[in-house]
Amino acid sequence: MKRLLKPVLVGDYWLTGGSPDLTGIIPEGAPPTEEHGGSQACEVNGCVDHHVFQDNDGLWHMWGCVRKTSVGRILYHWTTPSLMEANWLQTGEIIRCDHTKGESVEGRVEYTSEMMQSPFIIKENGLFYYFFGGHTTMMRTTPLWADACQMCLMTSEDGVAWKRHENKAKFSRVFVGPGEVRDPCLIKIGNLWYCYYAGFYGDTEENAAFFVRTSKNLVDWSEWTKVHEDSSYGAGRWDTECPFVTYKDGYYYLFRTIDYYSGNTAVFRSEDPMDFGIGNASDKYVCNIFCAAPEIIIDENGNEFMSSSHDPVIGNYMSKMEWREDA
Repeated sequence: MKRLLKPVLVGDYWLTGGSPDLTGIIPEGAPPTEEHGGSQACEVNGCVDHHVFQDNDGLWHMWGCVRKTSVGRILYHWTTPSLMEANWLQTGEIIRCDHTKGESVEGRVEYTSEMMQSPFIIKENGLFYYFFGGHTTMMRTTPLWADACQMCLMTSEDGVAWKRHENKAKFSRVFVGPGEVRDPCLIKIGNLWYCYYAGFYGDTEENAAFFVRTSKNLVDWSEWTKVHEDSSYGAGRWDTECPFVTYKDGYYYLFRTIDYYSGNTAVFRSEDPMDFGIGNASDKYVCNIFCAAPEIIIDENGNEFMSSSHDPVIGNYMSKMEWREDA
């Protein structure tokens, strides 16, 4: 039965992945990498895009992008036996870019800055697949925003020990472009995997949009298709980030983060997973919800939770959520 629904937060957020102390883990002495200004000015080791999943033994893991460290952006690891717990265990495990695998060939601001971006982990046929943004693919010879960035992959048999994927060139990337490829979200529809992500086209960051590619094996991907673009909800790539797509009672829902610090995320609904509104998405708009870089996690009892990065200085958060009739 098809039902028009909208997501609603239930109760307050609790802190899950606190901002890590990276002293002694990554090199000291260098100042945090400078990024764009505004409310990021006070950040050090800021927690942003993240993903939560459960391993073969039932332990919950959160891998997240931590920005403004002394080396740039890294991926950091937290664990918990229960989603309801606060202040998950900080394992101290990090993943940095591997230049030998073609990742972050050139940093966004300085030649030495590393850019590991937004993880997403799924399990298929007994194997865990860990997708992440690997940023630039070549030394810059063109204007900054003309560079095509990449989506990269690691795999694991247990969800704990990870190994880089290697393509024919021995690089970890599985596809490139358009623009600054980042923020993957994967769902399976029929026998196809859909990978939604943020980027831009036409060699300008002002043409920010969400794209999708499809695959049967999670390694070989189709060409990209644009699935959402509407500048009235925010112009440029800073306002078109962190797509999350889910299915509920006959409809697909797309969450679009517009701003982290104000927790501004717009939700769109469609019967077609390839079309969440292009040019004018107002007929697909559902609501705004207080979260940033959201993901929906479902526990073994069917309870639904929403994770959020609306306060990167402090860390990542989680709240209970539910779906209600959209009158």
